[in-house]
Amino acid sequence: MTRWLALGFGERILPFDSAAARAYAEIAPPREEKPMIDRRIAALAFALALAVSAPAAAADYAWPVVRVVDGDMVEVDASADLPPELARLMVRLRGVDTPEKGHRARCLDERMAGHTATAFTKAALAGASRVVVRDPEWGKWGGRVIADVVVDGRSLAAALIAAGQGRPYIDDAEREDWCPMTR
Repeated sequence: MTRWLALGFGERILPFDSAAARAYAEIAPPREEKPMIDRRIAALAFALALAVSAPAAAADYAWPVVRVVDGDMVEVDASADLPPELARLMVRLRGVDTPEKGHRARCLDERMAGHTATAFTKAALAGASRVVVRDPEWGKWGGRVIADVVVDGRSLAAALIAAGQGRPYIDDAEREDWCPMTR
């Protein structure tokens, strides 16, 4: 039975007992032993660990609001940072739930409260000197992001809750009903 000797990556494989293999072994330069972990990989792993462990700065974007959809959703123009096909983004306010309006409302009370919450959001944005979309992340519903919207240094979600126009909301939590008869 013939044994085979690999002479290196991409080189020919010769029978171990062949004269060519013995001759190659005598003239070939010795191979360098590679350390178990390349220094570049170790440095990258260290930098990654440092980045993950350090608190990240908030990602703020000065995307202009082009439309208020309802009390807890606005449409922004992100063309300064995104390609044209993604430039118009729907932004859902993180941490707040406001009543629905229109056909999504389950009762007249919710519909009326939804219009009031929408008017509150429009007024807050209309009088603002600075609006920032903070820490956007893709939501579970296609094409929309979840983010904090900060108006003149104050969270719009917190302002809606403080004014009684919205309720605190954590993603995937059961939403409270806005209709008084079903509560």
